[in-house]
Amino acid sequence: MKKILLLSLFLLSQGVSIAADSSEEGISTSPLKIYSGGITVGAAVALNEDFKEVSKRFLQLSFSNTFSVQEYIDIFLDVNWFIPGTNAGADLGCDFIFSRTDFRPLAGIGFGAHYVDHGKEFDENFGPSITAHFGFIYELNDVLALRMRIPYRLVINETQDHSIGIDYSFLFSSRFKKVRKINYN
Repeated sequence: MKKILLLSLFLLSQGVSIAADSSEEGISTSPLKIYSGGITVGAAVALNEDFKEVSKRFLQLSFSNTFSVQEYIDIFLDVNWFIPGTNAGADLGCDFIFSRTDFRPLAGIGFGAHYVDHGKEFDENFGPSITAHFGFIYELNDVLALRMRIPYRLVINETQDHSIGIDYSFLFSSRFKKVRKINYN
């Protein structure tokens, strides 16, 4: 019995040492699947007086999309709606990921366009926007991740509306997202 146990441990250790192929060490890899998408719920607080006349606080609902383009860079595309009112917009930008573990801190910046319903002419309410945020992504399992961000958003319209908030996203991805492919070129 003792010999069988020792033989089993020996074979197991040899299997582990063979599995860690050092010839592929340092070779560039990328994810097999790069897309994650889901929904975001959050809150935002108006920071300027004209924006506070619309509402002091807003409920945020968004469709969030993330594309992993490099090991530590993701592209995000968020389509946002802020309640109350007809306040909507979209943001496109980059997230810089500081770790590739299950808990990944991030910082990001993006540009877009937003409409804030002040009850004025459309061109006075609509404008380009800039967003900056920091937060984290936590992988709950192979297909579901929780993303938390604290975003600052500036809409360059007639009243220069800006806000800060917090949002939580549930991002769904393929179960092959953690599978890496080797880039030989």
